[in-house]
Amino acid sequence: MTQAVPQPALQSGPPPFARMRTRDFDRVYRDPARRRRSARFQVIARRNALGQTRWGISVKVRLGNAVVRNRVKRRLREILRRAALPKGWDVVVQPHSAEVARADFARLTRELGDLLEKTLVGEGEPPSRYDVRG
Repeated sequence: MTQAVPQPALQSGPPPFARMRTRDFDRVYRDPARRRRSARFQVIARRNALGQTRWGISVKVRLGNAVVRNRVKRRLREILRRAALPKGWDVVVQPHSAEVARADFARLTRELGDLLEKTLVGEGEPPSRYDVRG
């Protein structure tokens, strides 16, 4: 006789982040409110009326083979998951080199965190809310 394995309780409430769908990417590309670049990344952002920030990652084929592209996406997802992004934005992150797959994670986190802060902090919004180093 087999015993039932207890299942972990499901958490209720909205997720701390949400990923974007194709139509959301199209909307951000078509009408971006803010666009900033750094040595390794480009961030494109647009306000939304949802009260929730959604993010997406766009990795071009020219960055490398599938292994490299997937590693880049995993690393960026982790950085964005840790980031305390302000509410009400659609954000697309585009890496510009395959170096993102091999670079020091702390440096990537700092660079992307600084870029997100420059992109998303506007008039009247408090700075330094985007510390992703913790």
